[in-house]
Amino acid sequence: MRSPHRFLVALLVVTAAPLYAQSHATPASADADTAQAVDNEGVRLGLQLGVLTGALGYRDGRSEQDIGALVRWAPTRWFALSTSPTAVHAVTPPVNGTQSVSRSGLVDLPVSASLSHHFSGFLAPVLTGGLGISLPTGDSASGFGSGHAGSSAEIGVGLTPSENCWLSLGAGRSLSSAAAQSAFSSSAGWGDLSAGLSVSERVSLEAGYDSDLGPLDDRTTGRSTSVGAGFEYAVHGSTMLNVSTAHGLSGIAPKWSIALGIGTAFPTLGHAEAAPLRKAFSNGRATGISHRPR
Repeated sequence: MRSPHRFLVALLVVTAAPLYAQSHATPASADADTAQAVDNEGVRLGLQLGVLTGALGYRDGRSEQDIGALVRWAPTRWFALSTSPTAVHAVTPPVNGTQSVSRSGLVDLPVSASLSHHFSGFLAPVLTGGLGISLPTGDSASGFGSGHAGSSAEIGVGLTPSENCWLSLGAGRSLSSAAAQSAFSSSAGWGDLSAGLSVSERVSLEAGYDSDLGPLDDRTTGRSTSVGAGFEYAVHGSTMLNVSTAHGLSGIAPKWSIALGIGTAFPTLGHAEAAPLRKAFSNGRATGISHRPR
């Protein structure tokens, strides 16, 4: 397979230039207006971009690294479209005297549409829902693609007990008969629970728990569960830096994983934690909706 290095360099150049312009081109006189022009997940309306990268390791020595871009378009406060083209490099360690195997390529392309609604009053709940599709752009022979178009649905709710903390609960399920491969799940359904705290105007922290839901695809592997933590830092204006880590507890969940995203397209810590790694390594099974209220 042809190495995607040229694609990765071009992807970074094309994505980084608009990010730099977005973070420095907003005049001071427009700050008040742009602060109001955001959707229900705190992202500026219009076309927003981000760069993401991640890595994970398995207990048997296998490892994967990814790099890609997040493109998000929100024409109104309650609706958004997003996609995340991603390339992956995977290494399988030697087994019984064989040599290690290294592979690189693009994964299936996830495209998602999300809806959200903010309610005023007690706990200021935010309801979210979305539909996602995965286009079979990845090579199924090398394990980077499913070979079929897939679809999924996800719902979530976010609550704000106080001004500086939040709780979120989400669940999703594959809707297609040919479920896409996933590094994080051995079931057609998944769920997550997380809590976060804003420690300052620029820094927020979050921790969460993920688990399979519903019948397992392979009962011999067991149910996949993991715990994770991350932080979000406001770099400049609407440009955010998101870093998250996770540790697999059971099933086929990776022993460790780390994700980093920077740009204007990341709604929250919840989005930085789930979307980059899931979209890179699960070939779009999850829509990557964030549930943190803003």
